[in-house]
Amino acid sequence: MSIHIEPEEGAEAAAQIPNDQFQLLVRIVVWELAMRTSPEQFEEHVRQLTEFREQVEPDLAMARKERDNRNFVASVLADLESLPSTERRPEPARSEPTTGLYL
Repeated sequence: MSIHIEPEEGAEAAAQIPNDQFQLLVRIVVWELAMRTSPEQFEEHVRQLTEFREQVEPDLAMARKERDNRNFVASVLADLESLPSTERRPEPARSEPTTGLYL
């Protein structure tokens, strides 16, 4: 498995990683943290993470909304790009003149 993170993207650095790969990456990091710390230190890190999450929840909600909006725009643009262009269509054949009466 190859996980590619774009550091120059800042807060969006890991945005393109699929959820299952990201969860695996988190498990690896948590495993390493547990290996390198005592149980007390590990519990303190988890407590700090919980407090951090509570503090930044409003920012997370806004960031989620912005990411969802960007993903929506990207999907709409991709859908529009996949539609056939009228410029690429051949010129329609001219029909015979009609009388203007339709049945």
